[in-house]
Parts: sequence; structure tokens; C-alpha cells
Amino acid sequence: MVCGGESMLGRRSPQRELFRPDHTLSSHVGEETFYGWLAKHGPEWFQDEDFAGLYREDFGRPSVPPSQLCIALLLQTHEGASDEEAIERSAYDLRWKVALGLELEEKLCAKSTLQLFRAKLIVHEAYGQLLEKSVGACRAAGLMKRRKLEAAVDTTPILGRGAVKDTYNLVSDAIRRVVVEACALKHWDAEVVVAEQGLGRHFGSSFKGAVELDWSDPGARRALVAQLVADARVALELAKSALRGYGGDSEVTGKLREVRDLLADVLQQDIDEAPADGGGPQIRRGTARDRIVSTTDPEMRHGHKSHSKGFEGYKASVVVESENGVILAVDAQPANAPDREGAKELVAEAVERSGQELERVLGDTAYGDSETRRELTSLGAEVIAKAPPGTRRGYYGLEDFRIDPRRGLARCPAGKRSIRRDRVKGEDPGWRYIFSRRDCGPCALRTQCTKSRVAARVVQVTAKTRELQRLRRGQRTKHFQRCYRRRVVAEHALARMVRRGLRQARYFGRVKVTFQTTLIGAVTNLSLAAGVGALRPLCQALQGVWAALKIPRPAFMALRTLYESPRVQRAPSPELLLLGFGMPETAPSRPDL
Repeated sequence: MVCGGESMLGRRSPQRELFRPDHTLSSHVGEETFYGWLAKHGPEWFQDEDFAGLYREDFGRPSVPPSQLCIALLLQTHEGASDEEAIERSAYDLRWKVALGLELEEKLCAKSTLQLFRAKLIVHEAYGQLLEKSVGACRAAGLMKRRKLEAAVDTTPILGRGAVKDTYNLVSDAIRRVVVEACALKHWDAEVVVAEQGLGRHFGSSFKGAVELDWSDPGARRALVAQLVADARVALELAKSALRGYGGDSEVTGKLREVRDLLADVLQQDIDEAPADGGGPQIRRGTARDRIVSTTDPEMRHGHKSHSKGFEGYKASVVVESENGVILAVDAQPANAPDREGAKELVAEAVERSGQELERVLGDTAYGDSETRRELTSLGAEVIAKAPPGTRRGYYGLEDFRIDPRRGLARCPAGKRSIRRDRVKGEDPGWRYIFSRRDCGPCALRTQCTKSRVAARVVQVTAKTRELQRLRRGQRTKHFQRCYRRRVVAEHALARMVRRGLRQARYFGRVKVTFQTTLIGAVTNLSLAAGVGALRPLCQALQGVWAALKIPRPAFMALRTLYESPRVQRAPSPELLLLGFGMPETAPSRPDL
């Protein structure tokens, strides 16, 4: 399949005009800036031949060179600009002209051309190479010289673009979409159909706003739910009538089938049509698993980054190398997906992209469970992640009990012994130690031991709990604590991506949100490579000064490490450095520099 196949691959001319802005104005814009770096290195990393699979080979008009369109998307992401603003900036912004290699009076393309190129990247899933190219640029800048990879993995919320509504408006929106698609398929007059079926209240600005109802009356609300279900059934019958005569795999009916299934899913997840009291349909109590929260973006989900903070949308996962913060792999999951989901595949992708041997994976508690550890260990990595807590905070855990497996006894923190033990069978075999109610009932430590008011404490010791105990003991070692501190580099990388617009989705659907996440990751890496390249000439100049002043090499190496480290947000000025101020007292030497 070729998207927009009427065009052939356009190529950027290798002949660079002498008076083009990227020649005459590069020093004015600044060769050390992101724009100057793209002007100098962009054609090297983003070439037209890389996108040949998106275009026709035999006929058609030559397209706008995809290398320039790719750089335009990077600039757009860097600036957070809309499509229209991006095209305007290519016409009047000197920084963009330098980065794109355009003449002063030249504009890159029409807005639709940029949108079509983005669609090509998404349809062909070719946007991953943008991140791959950015990793290569970071490697060329000297940021990935280690032979072994220490990867840090983390997630952050992405707020979905779809409108999140309550059950009433959610069902009403789904009804309206079914009616619209059915009328479009059969070329029916929508106004006539809506009037005949009595569905007019679903075509206003808000279903709840068009209904006169005493919302404090439970009976009135339940009657409205019954009317809503009746309207939904009418819409579903309308869709069934419109689909009659078409095959199940007919492409023209795809949209109607999609919205019909969406309406059926919303009804099933949010409304109990046959409750036990026999009083008619009512809103279902509780929240259905994998609940749809938006009809405009049905792939959005409700998620929790913490117990107290929820959000609707997606969840970005990143894998970062821990030395300099280069982003190696990204993905976007539904918001309700566990942080650890897909971690093995994402780390494997990062290893392949880095070209390094995997040594260690750093993660938070979400990646510390036994199953995730086994998956990551199968890649040949040491896993540094905190084990999940065994009990709620403030309660005694298994480590507070003394277990004597030979005698089959357990002793609690109050000094009481268990009265018996039962065998635990299944996939996780072990023993369950049971204490006496007589001992637990009047115990002064009961509130710190169990939440039950009547039951005695039960302690279960299995192969899994013993493994978790071993992991928790390992968390107290200096090796673990030293490695675990380096996990913060993933949080810093996510913070840089959030500053470039990651927190809010710009598109609908998981695939497009993944595209957005990938593009932001590529821009973040390229900014890192550009920053390191900007500091290198200064280090070389200072090296000559240090040699003339006969400063010992260890002191110069400490200065060079300070300036070339991307972790340093703001380094001292050269004048202060020459006077001896602002230099760290000790710094490790880096022979690779």
C-alpha cells in the first residue's frame, strides 16, 4: 500500500547555492543552536533515500524532498507549532530557513503536503527511523562510547485529546455517530430520519443540557436512563437496516460497523439493562474493566499514576541509557496498562538500537515483580528495581516474624507462637502459619498487624515470598543503592520530553500518540547532540589555554568533564574558570575524551 502514490520521490539538490541562508546566515542564527545543527548535520542524518518506500518509483510528479519535510516535522515539534504555523515559519523565520536550506523568498510547501507526509510515516510505520537517526547523531557526538548499556525505564501520563464525558453524554454521542454514519452510507436525509425516529435531543450541544429533569430525583434519573437505552436500541436497529445487503468485509461499511460496535460496548460497560430489582435499566455500579471514556478517541482509558491522582489518555514508556540520558526506545500504552507491560520488548528494541551489550536495567517498583524480573533477566541483564511491598505501610510484614520451618512454627512481634500450619499447593507452594484468636484478640499490637476485627493473623511463606525477601535484603546493599540512584536519568529525560509537549496528546488514537512520542524523543536526542557539539570547541580552546598555563592534566580533565556532560544545566563562565572558580574539587578522569 502506498499513501499518496501519485507522487515520485523528490530529491534535494546536492548543489548548495553560495548565497543561501544556511550559508550566509548560519553564524547569525548560531551554529551551536538546534537550528544551526540541523542546517549542518540534518542532510547527513536525514536523506531522501531513507523515505523511498513512501513514494512511487515509476511515475508521478516529484514530491517535496522528504528530508526537508522530516526536518520541518522536527522543527515543528521543537517549537510546538501547528501545521499552519510551521508552514508560515518556513516562509518568514530565518532560523527555519537556515535549518531547512530554503531561499529567503521560498516557502517549504503547502500545509496539506506536510500533513500527507506525516500520514505516510504513520501508515507505513516509518517514523521509528527518526528516533534511530537521533540515536546515531548522539553516538557521533560522543555520547554513547561505553561498550555495555545500562538502561533506565520509566513511564509518564499523556492526557488524551478526546472529550471525556459522563455516561449520559457518552451514550448520546455514540447514538448520534451511528445515525450520522447510517445516513451517510444509505444517502438518507438525516433530518428526516432523526425526526421520524425521535432522536432529535441527541443532536444538540449536550444531551443533558437538552433534558428538563430534576437531577436530585433518583427515580427521574432512572427513567431517563431507560429512555436513553431505548434510543440506543433504535439507533442499533437503524444500523442493522443500513448494513443489510452488504458483505461483512465490505470497506464502505467499515465506519458504520465501528461506531455501531462502540455504541454496543458503551451500553454494556455503563448500563445494567436488567438489574435484580426489576425496576428497569440503571447506570451500572462500579467501573467496568477497560472502560471506554471517550467516543471521539475510543482507545483512551482511565489510568492512575498514583493512588490519589487519575487521568484519561495514554501512558508513555521510555528506555534511556543512564550515562548521558539518550532516549533509545519509546512507546505509548493505554492509561490503564501496567507500567511493566511491554517492558521486555521495549528494552530489547533499545538494545538493538544502541548497538551495545545490555548490562543492567534500572526501574522503579513497577518493574520489581518476579515475572518482570524474569523477562528482563532473559535478555542477559541485571535488574535493579525495588521489590513490591509485601504489606501495607504501617503493618508488620513477613520480615517481622521469626519462622522456624524445621519445627513448623512462627513467632510474631509480640512473642506469640502460631498454633498450626497448613500446606499451600499450586504454582507457588509453601506453608501458611495460623495464629490463635485468643492471642490476637487482646494483643496491644493488633492494629499494626491486621485490619480484621475478629480474625487472627495468618502468615504465608512460599517460594515467591522468600524470593521477595531476598530481593528486599539486596536493596540495602551499597551496590543496589549506587545503581538505583542512576535511575533518575529516565525521569530527567521524561521531564525534557514533557517540556516539548508530551503531556498533552495532539492526535487521536494510540498509533498517532506513539508517533508524537517518537518525534518528541528524536527532538530531545538531537537537542542533546547539538548541545554537546556546541561545547566541544570551547573545551578545545580551553585545552590550549590550560597547556600554555601548564595546568596539570587531571585538573583539565575535570573541567572538560564538567563542560561536556549533558547533565550540567549551566556551567560556570570561561572567565571564572580561567580564574580558578567554579571548577569541581574532584572529578573522575575520562580516557575516552
